[in-house]
Amino acid sequence: MKLAAEKNLNRHSFPVIATKGKPLCHNQVFKQGNSQFLCEAGTYGPKQMMVLDLLATHIIHGTYNLPGKPEIDFADRIPTSNDKRVQNKSRLCMTKTLISHLVDHIYLYPEQKDIIPEHYYQDARLASIDGEYGRMKKIQTIWINDRELKKKLPIFKQYSSNEIYEMIKRTAECKIRMNYPIRCFDNGAFINIENKIFRIPSSFFRLIEVKNLKLSADNHILEREYEIRFDTILGYLFIQNAISCYTDLLPLKFYNLTDYAQLFYRLLILPYYKQVKNPIGLKEIKNRLVLKTYDTYMVRQTIKRILDELEANSFIKEPKEIKQNGEYFYGYVKTAWKEI
Repeated sequence: MKLAAEKNLNRHSFPVIATKGKPLCHNQVFKQGNSQFLCEAGTYGPKQMMVLDLLATHIIHGTYNLPGKPEIDFADRIPTSNDKRVQNKSRLCMTKTLISHLVDHIYLYPEQKDIIPEHYYQDARLASIDGEYGRMKKIQTIWINDRELKKKLPIFKQYSSNEIYEMIKRTAECKIRMNYPIRCFDNGAFINIENKIFRIPSSFFRLIEVKNLKLSADNHILEREYEIRFDTILGYLFIQNAISCYTDLLPLKFYNLTDYAQLFYRLLILPYYKQVKNPIGLKEIKNRLVLKTYDTYMVRQTIKRILDELEANSFIKEPKEIKQNGEYFYGYVKTAWKEI
């Protein structure tokens, strides 16, 4: 059983997490290559990333595996972008023309700046923009019950209903400005449309309602149901990328790794293929993981612990430190999926 992690989010985001004695960086823009990322509110760390993996996987199963079944089964196969159904759905859900219109007109939105105007997805209201489709795909809303979540995904059994609520709530509270390319099937091939969501901070979704379904004898909440709506700019595009199956698969044991082991694998290993950025330099590792210490020896020890943990859990093999021209680099062999 596995969850699907959306590739562009892994490639272009940075962690913003509370570390002992240090404030959250809500006014710092993080950069790497063409990526820019600013978290204006909330925290964005491994727990928030796990929630987004859960939501992406839920959407994928609901789109491609639910028809004909009474409920979502997380053990079902997650399709790839080579699947003809995925290519058709990606093209029909959101065309290149409509994506470009959405991004170019962000500054015209009303007071709730990251909420997409309803007329964008009403029948034929955008026919002058795209005569073939006439409107964007309808906004998606999903419902998640934490009792069912624990039943279907064992990784969540270790969390109480209150802890799951805090994870989901804090993810909804994130306000992000970032470069976030949009995945779209166009003219027989998938493309990434450049998109810089920097003019308006946006959340990944809105938490519309939280129902308390079960109480203990002393009135503690034991079970909740969440209504989650993806009508924000970032949330809408996140769903487009998920439906396009632009994802990496993560086994459930991944989420038991320490925070920095998860971040290293997610942000510095998953986005790259073959020998691209392998070995990878200490400076880039420090930047991508937002490691703030100036002590190079301490950073090296931290990286060594991370790589040792990933090796012990079969995510990589043969980690090594390399010194070239006075700079430190770190290499590894990425483990094949069937060996993890």
